[in-house]
Amino acid sequence: MFQVDDIKLEYHPSSGITPEVHAFNDFKRCPPTSSAPPHKRPWAPFKSRLEFEIAELALEACLNNDQTDRLITLCNRCASQSEKFTFKNHKDIRERWEAVSHRTTGFTHDVISVPYDDSIRQFELYYRDLWEWAADLLRDPRLFPHMVFDAQRFSKFDGKTFVRFIDEPFTAETFWNVQSQLPPGGKPLAFVLYADKTRLSSFGTARGYPVVARLANLPANIRNGQGVGSGYVVGWLPIVKEDRDQAGKPSWVNFKNAVWHESFSKILSSLALKSHTGQWFDCPDNVPRWFFPIILILSADYEEQCIMSLIRGIKCLWPCPVCLVPHNELLNTLKCYPPRTATQSQEVVKAARAEATAEEKEEKLKEYGLRDIMNAFAAMMHTDVHDALSWDRLHFNGGLYRDHLWAELQKIVVGLGRAKVAQMDKNYEAFPRWRNLKHLAHVMSISFADGSVYEDISKMVVYAAHAILTEDDSPLGYLLLRCIRHFLEVDAYAALEVHTTETISAGRHAVQAFSTYLQQYIEKSADESDKNWNFPKLHMSVHIFDNIEAKGATRNYNTKPNERMHGSLKDSYLLRTNFRDVAPQILHINHWQVVAESIRRHISDLDEYESGGSEDSGDLEDLGDVDDLVSPDANAPHVRLGSRQAAQTFELIEDAHKEDAAFTNFRVKLNNFLTDFLQVIQLPLPGGKRVQFKASDKITECRFLKVNYESLVDWRLHTDYLRCSPKFFNAARFDCVFIQTEAKVIFGRLLFLFECIVGDITLSLALIHPFDAPTGVRLRKDKHLNIYRVRARPRAQAEFFSVRSIIRGALLVLDGSTDYLVVDTVDSDMFIRVKELHLAAGHPIRI
Repeated sequence: MFQVDDIKLEYHPSSGITPEVHAFNDFKRCPPTSSAPPHKRPWAPFKSRLEFEIAELALEACLNNDQTDRLITLCNRCASQSEKFTFKNHKDIRERWEAVSHRTTGFTHDVISVPYDDSIRQFELYYRDLWEWAADLLRDPRLFPHMVFDAQRFSKFDGKTFVRFIDEPFTAETFWNVQSQLPPGGKPLAFVLYADKTRLSSFGTARGYPVVARLANLPANIRNGQGVGSGYVVGWLPIVKEDRDQAGKPSWVNFKNAVWHESFSKILSSLALKSHTGQWFDCPDNVPRWFFPIILILSADYEEQCIMSLIRGIKCLWPCPVCLVPHNELLNTLKCYPPRTATQSQEVVKAARAEATAEEKEEKLKEYGLRDIMNAFAAMMHTDVHDALSWDRLHFNGGLYRDHLWAELQKIVVGLGRAKVAQMDKNYEAFPRWRNLKHLAHVMSISFADGSVYEDISKMVVYAAHAILTEDDSPLGYLLLRCIRHFLEVDAYAALEVHTTETISAGRHAVQAFSTYLQQYIEKSADESDKNWNFPKLHMSVHIFDNIEAKGATRNYNTKPNERMHGSLKDSYLLRTNFRDVAPQILHINHWQVVAESIRRHISDLDEYESGGSEDSGDLEDLGDVDDLVSPDANAPHVRLGSRQAAQTFELIEDAHKEDAAFTNFRVKLNNFLTDFLQVIQLPLPGGKRVQFKASDKITECRFLKVNYESLVDWRLHTDYLRCSPKFFNAARFDCVFIQTEAKVIFGRLLFLFECIVGDITLSLALIHPFDAPTGVRLRKDKHLNIYRVRARPRAQAEFFSVRSIIRGALLVLDGSTDYLVVDTVDSDMFIRVKELHLAAGHPIRI
């Protein structure tokens, strides 16, 4: 009845929607968007599209008033008569932005008052009305079809049973459980909130405290993308200036926490009552819905999580904001402890306040590591602050890898001498190029960089260090490298965009394996290292896969997309403010940017409509890819060649490569390959005879290959951009690939891409150096580090393949003269593919 890969979709019972089963290739996760004609003048109240685009450019470039006036003067001097251009100076542009600002919910300025030491201290707060902000998104006819309001459970048929998978928040348990608690017909309107302080410049002391909101009812590609429907700055919290006379006092720390929660209470004020009673809303599909706002996810680093949950931080008896782990057990990630709950925390605070003396109250609060402050999130029904707090992959990598694992490895390598340090740097510098992977130099000297740099360092470290930190030369370093490999396994599982029961189980196993090896390293390095491993960010790994089951894939609560938004705020500070009272100036610009994004999206809609483009495809460039599990275009070519060179004769090609054994008898080998290949694919031989190219016949070399492949992780279309060029940015680059042969999957290096014409058929082919020679008995090091090793055949045994045999690109690192190590850390699909190759080869996966 069911076919392999069929998708089963179950809706929450309160939705009243019956379960559905879809063929994999037919499955779509959102309906077509509305085909209603767009607004004919989306740039209004700007008097023309030209004026909007000039104002938009000035905004994007952060031009100041004088620069804007000069730009307008130039435009007026060369303006054509086809469009009205009436701007005279920056004031005119400002008036237009102000006139259009009402299109989206703006910022409110408020003052909060918090008592301290018999005085009332006041602080300025800026925030958007969260309900009205969400309503703006709900009203958007382009966003609304992508929104999901009923909890869903997905599963995929594996030939025997339906296996559940989780990705978005609305496919996970918390969303389902919340909907179960709502009155019949109630729909969760789920918010993702982030807050963190940031330095506004690399010099000076100015700081900002933005709050960012996202709507979890939208899919991740929109929610975590850029533009309409992504993250919005919805608040700017006050920062309490340090007072030298008060610094360090418990009452002062409590006061700063009280300011934070009083501010956040204001931000949540438009949602609090609605979370209890619900709010009816007329949606763009003309269906009224009863929404109950919830704070589903709080995205923050550890320090911010302590403030949100009102625990006392790293030095308290129970330093985890999520569970009751004792402070001296943070290192033990093999054991789970009871979870904290908002109800329990409120009861502890209530009981403490009932104590007779201040000392007794303080002792009661210390027992649970809490503060005597009313939590702002307590006003929200169906929201548990401890449950909403989420493991953060960005700071997990930063706190654990950068500050501990990498720092220890650097120290060990330095201890081996200058030659080893230099070799480590050279290994990183020699690493092959790969898209979205930084090419790093002098890594052993790096002491400060952003999280993405250390993430890339970690992806390459095993392959750069395995020949330096050997079991014989550095037993402790070798053990540390094994720890790092297990850390990378944990991180790889945590990063998967889609999880199944199997991957969650494997991920939990990886956490246990990492913890076991780390304990061994800590014990063996006790006499040589003063590193403190008993810290919260290590402990938080216990909660990774609980969070995934509760709230979906970790990208749903990673702080990385939120911290990326700091850049625009810093630009506004540096280029658009007078450096005094900066919050309203920065937020004014931010609001204009939001409005500009909205207008630009409507202009794009109008352009598409007037050009006769598909009106209901749902494939919106500014909204990211559509939410199909398969390619948006089922007919999209699997591979595509590019960077075509001038056609050359076989004689010239063989002469140019006469020193390369791979090109020996190039034409003869190609004739033999094509004769066999055409018969295999059941195409007629030219004239019914063997293919016989002449030395004077020509073929066209190509130096670029675009490969579309279906990810083994999320089953969506992904793309590799591969090079086969003797000179790409002044260096030779010949990328490696996965190749599907009749017998199995092998690896190889692209040597020559070309198109040739046989009869009236154009064929796209590749000369590839296969890496499928026997590797012999598996090395002990390869077993310990989970390395997948391949070996090159003699170069003279290079073979021709149809480019359609190429599955995707691969990153391989040379080890010796003929061996290569497959780098499985570059992306989640590569990680899973190599895992499957290990299993097919009978390798025990040591995690």
